[in-house]
Amino acid sequence: MKNSWYKNNKLLIVALLLTVIFSSCNKNNDPVPDQPQFTYLQSDEQSSTITQAPTQFVFSALGTQYDDAKGLSAYIQTDATVYKITYNTTFQDSALTVSGLVCVPNNAGKYPVLCFQNGTNVEYSKAPTEDSGNQLFQVLESVSTMGFVVVIPDYPGFGASKQVLHPYLEKDNTVPCLVDILKATREFVSQDKVAAGLNDDLYIMGYSQGGWATMQLQSEIEQNGLAGYNLKASSCGAGPYNLNYLNFMFASADTYPMPYFIAYLMDAYSTHGQFTNPLSDVFAEPYASEIPALFNGTNTGEEINAQLTTNIADLLQPAFRTGFQANPDYQSIQTAFKNNSVKAWNLSTPTRLYHGDADPVVPIEMSQNLYKDFTDLGVSGDKIQLVTMPGVSHTSGILPFGLASLKWFLELENK
Repeated sequence: MKNSWYKNNKLLIVALLLTVIFSSCNKNNDPVPDQPQFTYLQSDEQSSTITQAPTQFVFSALGTQYDDAKGLSAYIQTDATVYKITYNTTFQDSALTVSGLVCVPNNAGKYPVLCFQNGTNVEYSKAPTEDSGNQLFQVLESVSTMGFVVVIPDYPGFGASKQVLHPYLEKDNTVPCLVDILKATREFVSQDKVAAGLNDDLYIMGYSQGGWATMQLQSEIEQNGLAGYNLKASSCGAGPYNLNYLNFMFASADTYPMPYFIAYLMDAYSTHGQFTNPLSDVFAEPYASEIPALFNGTNTGEEINAQLTTNIADLLQPAFRTGFQANPDYQSIQTAFKNNSVKAWNLSTPTRLYHGDADPVVPIEMSQNLYKDFTDLGVSGDKIQLVTMPGVSHTSGILPFGLASLKWFLELENK
């Protein structure tokens, strides 16, 4: 009976334990004075501290629920401090100030960096630097007690850059902020007040939109380099890697549970000139006219869904639904999706693609097809692996993916 209760209340247990650990954090929002001038780093501000004992309690408890969490508490070695930073990047070919989190071990030493790309978000208050109560971010931040410098970017459109619309699944408007937060992190730890240094090893991971972003970041680093970093491993979960396939799956379905995902994508692409078609070429009324106002940074995904419809025949224009793949009227959309999809290359970094086989939002075929693209290029099994999570949906896969990735990274770093 006890084991059954635990099994049926996993998320409740995790929530309670995280409340314990992060209620012990000391908040300090005073800006750091006399900030040195750097190329990328603009400012840093201490957000909270994390101590070892409650963190060990959390990961020990997670180990009773998830096999991949067993033994993780043994890696905890230091207290840690969480900072909010702002830094310089480019967006739409112009300079932009963006923000993110950098979590550093308090003990002196040289540490690897773990960079996490988060999933789809439409709310300003849910950005990593704003959502201090987010359980996923809390778990990730606490990984810094295991000897990682943990980095979590906000993405443009959130945190310090609310004035721009988030570039949802836009490669050229996303990758720069990921590369530049890693450069800003190197500048941040060079300060005398920070005990932690870097050992140059880099681990990257992300889920859903973050899986797509992680794969795009990996491609950028492997093909163009990133000075001062040695990419050791990449873990990508349930990413929408092929946008033309995603659109085909969505448009050909009778219903789709998350219509705001597609509306978000189309609105961002239209706003940022990724394609030339008006939204009225894609969406039926009244949705085409209403969509831009829905993404105002305060509406939740559920609230936006409620203003749309899960009935695809009612949501989309019939011509788009049946002809977007071949109709020349939609050529700019086809090209935009192709340009922003992940393209397989002869990768050199150990990479894992995690995906739940019961995912109705981003189907497992997305990862299966990408895996095949890589293996068709001759990428070997020691470099690319597809890990299927049986019975796991899109939402329920987040924590298992994260724990499995962390376990893998720790094993690689401690060989």
